[in-house]
Amino acid sequence: MKFKLVASDLDGTLLSSAGEVSVRSRAALAGVQAAGGVVVLITGRPSRMVLPLAKDLGLSGHVICSNGAAIHRLPGGEPEDLRTLSPEVLRRAVPALRSACPDLGLALEWGSGMQAETAYRAAPDSVSDVLEVLDAGHPVLKVMARSARLSPAQLTELINARCGDELHASLSGAPFAEIAARGVHKSAALARLCAGLGIRAGEVLAFGDAPNDLPLLSWAGCGVAVANAVPEVLALAAEVTLSNDEDGVAAVLERLLVAGKIGSGS
Repeated sequence: MKFKLVASDLDGTLLSSAGEVSVRSRAALAGVQAAGGVVVLITGRPSRMVLPLAKDLGLSGHVICSNGAAIHRLPGGEPEDLRTLSPEVLRRAVPALRSACPDLGLALEWGSGMQAETAYRAAPDSVSDVLEVLDAGHPVLKVMARSARLSPAQLTELINARCGDELHASLSGAPFAEIAARGVHKSAALARLCAGLGIRAGEVLAFGDAPNDLPLLSWAGCGVAVANAVPEVLALAAEVTLSNDEDGVAAVLERLLVAGKIGSGS
């Protein structure tokens, strides 16, 4: 069986510590496409950051952004599937979270922009309460949460404990917790995309490094961790490759391409 689709996380996985895609990694991704395989960037980053990178890499097909809340078609970047956080849910959840964590700072994110609170980021355009801007009509895909008192991991645990019926918080390695609608995560989005493409989970090769990649690596036919991944990801992965700074993704792709195990066909 060949892997027909390669899904890779960005930060800490495909991207180097300098935030770049190396020449070697670019060549490996191009090789996957030349063999008839599909490359999907799958990340917590918003589309405004991912679409320019996909264009620069010459990718076709789709990208999955905001931890699975958005699927965009390439090359134009049109949104095909958005799983937004409803204002009603946020108006219920935010006060409950503030009562449990008084120094909570939030930022709303949608594909083309974001709005932060002063408690999240002191900036001229920050507001005192993001709930005040919900009526602006932005399709909120993700909420980022910070606390000086709680670590991102502790904050993630608190959010899931208090609001897990309606929200899902996860960790990407960034210095904040990331909140999405319940049921929204990378593997759910990739499963929907693959169903539309006629690709089975066993035909998917996935790469990751952080806790928010765990469902993705579990779902894929082969989940690969880079050497710099967190212990939970290293323990779960079917294979551990070199680190992101050593072109770990490219190393696996090169080996499988030579073996004829990536591409279209059976």
